[in-house]
Amino acid sequence: MNKKLSRRDFLKLAGVTSAGLALSACGVKATELPTTTFVSPTNTATPIFTPSPTATPNFENLMKVVNQQIGKIVRAYQLSDSQKEILEKSVDKFEVEKKSFWFISSSVVNSQDESLAELVGDVPIALQTDFESWRSPTFKEVTNIPIGAQFSQQDNGSAEVIGNYFDFGMIDSLWGITAFGVGSTGEKRSVFDFITVKEDGSILLDTSKCTWEHYEDYQTREASNYFTSDKKSMDRGKQSRVLLPVALIYPGVYSDPLPKDFDKLTKEQAISFIQQYITAYVNRYKDRFFAYIGVTEFGMSNDDLLRKIGAEYIDIVFQAIKDADSTAILILEHSNNHVPKAMVGGIDVTKATRETAQRLKEKGLIDYIASECHIDLFPDSPHNETYDEILQTFKSYPVPAYPSSIDINISSYKDNPNKFIIQAKKAQILLQASIDAGAPYISFWGNFPDEHSWIETMLGKPDADATPWSTGWTEKPFYFEILRTLFRNYAKIGVAS
Repeated sequence: MNKKLSRRDFLKLAGVTSAGLALSACGVKATELPTTTFVSPTNTATPIFTPSPTATPNFENLMKVVNQQIGKIVRAYQLSDSQKEILEKSVDKFEVEKKSFWFISSSVVNSQDESLAELVGDVPIALQTDFESWRSPTFKEVTNIPIGAQFSQQDNGSAEVIGNYFDFGMIDSLWGITAFGVGSTGEKRSVFDFITVKEDGSILLDTSKCTWEHYEDYQTREASNYFTSDKKSMDRGKQSRVLLPVALIYPGVYSDPLPKDFDKLTKEQAISFIQQYITAYVNRYKDRFFAYIGVTEFGMSNDDLLRKIGAEYIDIVFQAIKDADSTAILILEHSNNHVPKAMVGGIDVTKATRETAQRLKEKGLIDYIASECHIDLFPDSPHNETYDEILQTFKSYPVPAYPSSIDINISSYKDNPNKFIIQAKKAQILLQASIDAGAPYISFWGNFPDEHSWIETMLGKPDADATPWSTGWTEKPFYFEILRTLFRNYAKIGVAS
């Protein structure tokens, strides 16, 4: 006959019953959740405070997972043996949305080591998957907010990790390369290879000549093998769609994204070119993409489309997406616009985002704002963003905003012995402020682990260590902080003071 497995049962079977009794004798209830300060209930589920009635009497699998995860936490945070013992005696159970988690209770840890509770309290370490099985939980399992990452098929297992940890994948897209890419000679092809100019000066785009297979087709097909769509609804009723392109139009000169000879088109031809391209793109992929980042990094000194067409090119892009797929979610993105008065590329991108989003909202052409959060990317990038700054900035927008493309470069403090703790704290501030602001999604960049980060491979910063995993997929404090922050909000667990 099954019996409930309580925390007292766990301590007894783990051989640490006396510790649990000692805590109770000191007035600390073994299964009591903190009640001092609670995280925001925004986007959270209703918790169930009773243990599962179907806990298995054979819990060797549970102990194996618990010990393994505590060992990883000890190594990641370089904890002492005495701190490890505290963690082993502070494991408790919690249920939310019919899922049974075992986690490190901050209320129990706090009674013995306040600094340790602040560091790792409430990290979920085991999830019951069936009657006799447990395993460590993934990011997407400890939150009801859809969480994504850039998808890329590599030979290091990254596709499998991304599929296991995230709800949706972002597909990197530079329209000038991926649709109007290189020819047989290896040179970029001219837009005039794809269009017919009519006598009246209007143009007709022959999309059958577009080289879709150059990137998007391959990556979207590959991604479909790794993502499941039965956990959360990310779109307007079509759960089969689990991908998001970043971005349909990149207006600047970074990586030469504009189609070759685009500048030779007239303004009217350029507008028509964009409209026809967007229509063809969305029609091709609307069974795979649930949302579109229509434009990213706009309005800066390198914005060629701003010079060619004017600011209304953004409205034209979003209108074309909506006309092709009325169910699509429309997202406007910029860089570092999660903080007030962020100066990037010669403009205040936060102000530009707010003004553009307001214009799009009045036309019914926007759902959300995304902020590229490449934290500490360059030495002159904003440092030590505060919770209040991020919260108030996101709340100041006319539509909900969320952090996108998250990674955290530690190059500027690489010699600090606490560099990974600093990185984790930055992640906690960003995630908590975003959740409290009502973020509809959370997304990370990708190319995991650290040595595959684009900051290391493309920008040549070998000490960036910007992802949640180090070499060999070793979990860092950054990794455990993601789990903890998401779980605390999901389960409405208070933070002990």
